[in-house]
Amino acid sequence: MNMRRTNKRLALFMGLALLFLVALMGRTFYVQVIAAPGLQDKADGQSVRTVELDAPRGTIYDRNGQVLAISRSMATVYANPKQVEDPAAVARQLAPMLGLPEAELFTKLSADSGFRYLARKIDQSVGDKVKALGITGISVTSEPKRVYPKGALAPQVLGMVGGDEDKGLAGLELQYEDVLAGEPGESQVVSDLSGNRLATQSLKEAIAGEPITLTIDAEIQYETERVVTAVAEEFQASKACAVVIDPRTGEILAMANTPVFDTNNYAASSVEESDRRNMAVTDQYEPGSTFKMVVTAAALEAGLVTPETTFSLGPTIAVYDRVVHEAHEDVPAVRKYTVTEILSKSSNVGTVTLGLQVGKTRLADMIRKFGFTAKLDIDFPGEVDGQMLAPERWSGTTIANVPIGQGVAVTPLQLATAYAAIANGGVMVQPHLVQGQGAPWSSRVISEKVAAQLRQMLTVTVEDGTGKLAQVKGYKVAGKTGTAQKVKEGGGYYEDRVVASFVGMVPADDPRLVILITVDDPATQHLGAYVAAPAFARIADFSLKRLGIAPAAGN
Repeated sequence: MNMRRTNKRLALFMGLALLFLVALMGRTFYVQVIAAPGLQDKADGQSVRTVELDAPRGTIYDRNGQVLAISRSMATVYANPKQVEDPAAVARQLAPMLGLPEAELFTKLSADSGFRYLARKIDQSVGDKVKALGITGISVTSEPKRVYPKGALAPQVLGMVGGDEDKGLAGLELQYEDVLAGEPGESQVVSDLSGNRLATQSLKEAIAGEPITLTIDAEIQYETERVVTAVAEEFQASKACAVVIDPRTGEILAMANTPVFDTNNYAASSVEESDRRNMAVTDQYEPGSTFKMVVTAAALEAGLVTPETTFSLGPTIAVYDRVVHEAHEDVPAVRKYTVTEILSKSSNVGTVTLGLQVGKTRLADMIRKFGFTAKLDIDFPGEVDGQMLAPERWSGTTIANVPIGQGVAVTPLQLATAYAAIANGGVMVQPHLVQGQGAPWSSRVISEKVAAQLRQMLTVTVEDGTGKLAQVKGYKVAGKTGTAQKVKEGGGYYEDRVVASFVGMVPADDPRLVILITVDDPATQHLGAYVAAPAFARIADFSLKRLGIAPAAGN
């Protein structure tokens, strides 16, 4: 009895299973054979595309948290031309709102496609107005755009981004692309044959880039740019630049170039390519008299002289067939100068005399130690190194040229960093523009004793020498003027074209700032003492007050 019941249940189960299998096979046959053409038509009527979502770039801050560059959400207007019923009317309506030619919009709206950008990364308020029109086939979405809230501040330093993805193309935007650039996201958009969006699915969220904090002080940067712009205009110079650096840390508080222009318009056709260069890092020039401290340092370091060692000097000095004259005409024909006076009065004859005592080997070694022949590896693209003829290739007269800053080429940043080593007790610290990106290197260039001697000698230069106009009320200043003839392309020097400069440190007894001013080809006045030294004083006065560095008692 029980066996018969079991067999009936098994037969029923087998029958149901067979029925299910037949139904499944029938459905499969229907889908794959009978209904296949219709389903394929339906699938062909849909499109699935993956859209990349731009990631906001990391924000750039100054040292005090002021925003210098940020990615803001902007409106992007796009169209599905297949849904636009009257392209001419829509183009006429949108053209004044988007600021685009009506003919250009009509061409896009008449395209035989399901997607066309009309305007990208425009003001959000404009996008809202377009959206409010409710035009069929016209849509508005959001995209990040790089914006520089300070406008005309440090354009050559910050650089630019470009392309639809806002990739770094110049300046710090390029240097720190890997940090600032985020990771783009992805979304999947399903549309019907008419281009109507059926569904949107997020595949990957966009990840914003990391922020960076600069060593730049926005207020000091602004004042420095204001001063160099005024100097270039006053003396009708082709260009000017300035660097403000903390000698103890290598942090650059300001790096200014002329002309200054709105960073938001960095790529505008009205901005010359040469104007986009950060000349403090990318341009070389012969430093002239500001270089005289190098041979002085070499002589002191070798123990050949002291600051009080005296030399009897004539009006000229001959080295083989090269006769070196004094730059200033109002000097006695025969005089006795101490080493301090040679530097403070910027005596060419005295400096060459020191160079002959130092010799090419020790002088070349000191030039290398001060970092003039190699890149400083500042965190900025396009840095060039200095130039010095290899000592084995020096002619007999090279020792008469190099000590007075001829026959060598440096960048403004190299010169500022060399003086920063003197300010920092003889230790050079790697200059840098961004905080927290690794410890800067440092190296001893000269002894602490020689650094102190040079600071004192350079103080005399400002108090009683060629740098008097660099004085800052309440503070001791140490520094050096320079007036270097510009080199002709075919060799030789221009008689009436120069680079005027001043580089100094303040307060001289405990330097907190080193400031360099370089003015290229001033037309109405040539001497660095009159062109660059007063500009140093203005920048130094503002920076000292900005940083709260109190005047020394009795100054």
